[in-house]
Amino acid sequence: MIKKMIAFILVLFFAVSGDAGELIVQDDSAKPVKQAYTVSQPQDVNNPENSLPTVQQQQLPQNAYVEKKTESPVSTYKVNYFSINNWPGNNDAQVKFQISMKFRVLDPNLYVFKYNIFPAYFAYTQKSLWNVGRHPYFEESNYNPEFFLDYPVNAAVIGRLKLRNIVISPLEHESDGLDGAQARSWNRQYVLFKFGLESREELKETNSFLSDKALLYVKLWYAEGYSDETNYLQSIGNNEKFLDYMGRGEIGVSVRNFLRGGSLSDNQLDMKTPIFRDVHKDSYEFEFRQKLPNTYFALYLQYWYGYGETLLRFDQFGRRLFVGLAFSY
Repeated sequence: MIKKMIAFILVLFFAVSGDAGELIVQDDSAKPVKQAYTVSQPQDVNNPENSLPTVQQQQLPQNAYVEKKTESPVSTYKVNYFSINNWPGNNDAQVKFQISMKFRVLDPNLYVFKYNIFPAYFAYTQKSLWNVGRHPYFEESNYNPEFFLDYPVNAAVIGRLKLRNIVISPLEHESDGLDGAQARSWNRQYVLFKFGLESREELKETNSFLSDKALLYVKLWYAEGYSDETNYLQSIGNNEKFLDYMGRGEIGVSVRNFLRGGSLSDNQLDMKTPIFRDVHKDSYEFEFRQKLPNTYFALYLQYWYGYGETLLRFDQFGRRLFVGLAFSY
């Protein structure tokens, strides 16, 4: 099942351009070549090279990325949403919401820790399940802080396909904040590769959508600190491992403007699944967002299939559909 799903994700990613064959076609049209020239520049005693950056250095993708940064060091990280899976009067009604943001740790123009050397971020994500009209009011909240270095690369791979970013995290933590038999937590160190497929037309980043036509990412992690889960599985006579459910990595794909035409032209479809897990422990998440005109909100749909929806539910199989609103800031 997972092999078919990964194959489907890859096929969808390479097909969204409308003609997958165009990925291998390079633009060989003649382009004017700028003549190299040198100009005298004032010296800067704070620069390690004792001179201001050269024209070539100023054109590095890392420096170009800094120029596009907004003034605010705080921005949206993962999808922020508020959704429900049933009518409020239903006994099974549950609200699922997520708040996620990232903080740029340092000013990008510091001489010692320039952005292209130390692009440090701290991120925080919280996902909660709220039982509507019944006790306990909150079934669970997952708290997910992390620290990472996000290196912009923007290197051409083939045609319009580019390696956009390499992200390295020395620490990602996730726990449910509960005690005793319901305590769940784990830590990860990961490396993540993001590949973007450039769009033929310019796409504005609205409601935290992609600026590319499609995005493919591969996240690989080393996990530790999940003894609570191991103890729980042993207590119920289950000899499987926590990572059999949660995997040792993740692959995902996002497609911008999956639906086209009229007011439905600004949307995004996201899909992800763990990799290197037990082949019988399926886990897939599908998210769809359709921007609402003249607002910072989007119609939000989420479908979860399989195990690992939350830490407390990691060994429970489920099929759940949520509808609500996504937002950005």
